[in-house]
Amino acid sequence: MGAKPQPSNIDQLQRDLASVNRCIEVLEKADADPRDIEVLTVHALTLAERIDEMRWLNPAAALGWLFEKAIPQRPLKEREGVTS
Repeated sequence: MGAKPQPSNIDQLQRDLASVNRCIEVLEKADADPRDIEVLTVHALTLAERIDEMRWLNPAAALGWLFEKAIPQRPLKEREGVTS
């Protein structure tokens, strides 16, 4: 059986990716050296790839995550047929 990804590891990678993206945004607004922005962009892409790889260690969970994000969830009342 494949190893299950540790949610905390994925969560940490997502936080790291968000931080790198914020840095990129700040550098772009500051008209920083494009080479510096490129280095951070490559790092962001690497983090995104690692997140995807970890998610797909458990394909069933990854598909569940994709469906959860792609299909808008109706409120519980609507799903159960409850009306106000």
